[in-house]
Amino acid sequence: MKNVIRISLCALISWHSSTVLAISIVYNYRIAQVTKQPIFENVKPHESTTVALLFDQYQKKYDNETRQNFIGGLGSYIYEFEPCYFRADFAVSHVQQTVNHITTFTGTETDDILFTFGSNVIKNATKTVALSGLFGIPTHAIFRLKHVDFGYGQVGLGTQLDGTYRFNDTGHAVLGGLRYIYFVPRTAYDSACAKHTFSIGQLGDLLVAYKKSWYSHGIEFGYTARFQFGSSIYPNFDNIIEKTDYRRSNFYGIYKYKFLIDDLPNRLLFNISYGFDTSPKTFGNQHVITLWAAWNINF
Repeated sequence: MKNVIRISLCALISWHSSTVLAISIVYNYRIAQVTKQPIFENVKPHESTTVALLFDQYQKKYDNETRQNFIGGLGSYIYEFEPCYFRADFAVSHVQQTVNHITTFTGTETDDILFTFGSNVIKNATKTVALSGLFGIPTHAIFRLKHVDFGYGQVGLGTQLDGTYRFNDTGHAVLGGLRYIYFVPRTAYDSACAKHTFSIGQLGDLLVAYKKSWYSHGIEFGYTARFQFGSSIYPNFDNIIEKTDYRRSNFYGIYKYKFLIDDLPNRLLFNISYGFDTSPKTFGNQHVITLWAAWNINF
């Protein structure tokens, strides 16, 4: 009986290759944004900022059979009290997965809630460097052994170092960031309702980018790399979990437009990005295309 369940589990995960590679928008490095970037450089910022963001992410697996689409929204609140800041992010998405053009899962799910607290360690006319801590809280149970999930569904603990270097008053700047997140193991269930201790492990992020601003306009082009490693599941089965660690490359471009409503700074942003997993190709994504638009209000 155990062998039958084990074979069924392996077949299930091999068929639903997404089950061990959930996505999370709140943990998406560029949507979360490099911190401490005021909308107007020469206008004293207000203490609070809200972000309303709509996104559509399409993923195609290397098996050429599995496709997933995530359409939803993200909301953020940022409170600044120099030199520190606090940020909270939350998202919800409609999820659809098809295998060989047949819908295998559809539904609406909430993302984790991500809290960030940080402080400037360097801030002057040309450089800004911030150090932050991150704390993610799951909002729903893990069903990663049943279907694709939106949100990692585990407690996340991490740290982030990011910064901006501006070239005098030319409007040119470069951005960079590093981030590490550890996810606490949690109970997950398979299709036979058997309990497993499961974790996606750890995430590492790297960001390098260039931005240019002129008058009310701005553009940004960048590259992000993501590394997931240390995944675990107990009881284990075959070598499935060893194939879930991945490396992802992502290239993005953003157009920004800023304006004032009364004395409140506003900014519209439009993003397009393309990514792919270089490893593994068993469960990895051959194409990841993301579109999002955001409206930021500083009040």
